[in-house]
Amino acid sequence: MNDHKQLFIDLLPPLVYRRARIVRLVSSTVNRFIPLLGIFTFCLPLGLQANSEEAIPMAAQKVFAIGGQKITDTVLTGWIISLLIIVGIRFMLRGGPRLIPTRGQAILEGAISMLKSLTEPIVGKHMFKYVFPMLIGYFIFILVNNFSGLFPGVGSIAIMDGETPKFLIRPANSDLNTTLALALVSLFGWAYFTLRYAGPRAVFHEIFGNKADKNEIPRFIYMLLFLVFFAVGFIECLSILFRVVSLSFRLYGNAFGGETLLHHMIALSEGLQNYSVARWLGLMIPLPFYLMEFLVAIIQASVFTLLVSVYVGIISNEGEERESQVVTI
Repeated sequence: MNDHKQLFIDLLPPLVYRRARIVRLVSSTVNRFIPLLGIFTFCLPLGLQANSEEAIPMAAQKVFAIGGQKITDTVLTGWIISLLIIVGIRFMLRGGPRLIPTRGQAILEGAISMLKSLTEPIVGKHMFKYVFPMLIGYFIFILVNNFSGLFPGVGSIAIMDGETPKFLIRPANSDLNTTLALALVSLFGWAYFTLRYAGPRAVFHEIFGNKADKNEIPRFIYMLLFLVFFAVGFIECLSILFRVVSLSFRLYGNAFGGETLLHHMIALSEGLQNYSVARWLGLMIPLPFYLMEFLVAIIQASVFTLLVSVYVGIISNEGEERESQVVTI
């Protein structure tokens, strides 16, 4: 025992010295890197710019056709991602759910619990069990498709069609058709769930009904407000239809903008490879933007899912809120 202690005491000074050298090396590297990064950041716009001719096209490109129906690069990516989601979830739950969860089952249960805690207070306990499969489907599909833009090869593998690059796979959410389809499904889902489980009367009252309390205002004004709220109901109908526009363009703009940003940052880093002094810096330029797009992917999936939850909960959760207020009183 004493021999081991003596050996440790003998080795301690070299270990401490080596650790101190590593710390000094890291500190000096950082101190030199920050001013150099500032110089290059200031000089980059002067002579190094990404080639605008290689910009990613806004419209999806045809890859092949099935029965006369063209299949675009974004549709192909959406099919691949959907297949991977299905196979991945089945693989994580292979053998069925267990009382003592496996690692894959624990991950899925954690995701479900997190999304449940976010959406159940919004849509209400009564509506939650019906609408939750749609909400978690939205979240997983949008999240994985947003992440797909960060995978190697997605948005970068292309074949030359003359002088124009023809991309083979691109993120599905970077196509307005995909986000528009998601928004339309959310609108039909909202109509189905609210009419089926809240009832046509609750939907009509929420849109055209008089929200005033007749016990707090004169009867004449209360009757007059019927006309006001009925007219406002038509504006509310327009806002419901406009949800399709806001949901689709928000998701599409962030996905396409992020894809374009990463494309130009990678092109910029490739331009720096021609300069020996900045070659190592070119490899680091896209990294902060990859981290930013990683966060944007999570935020956009959460925002889309929560907005659909709010649209459903505006009508379905109103009755539960009134009941809870009565119980509290």
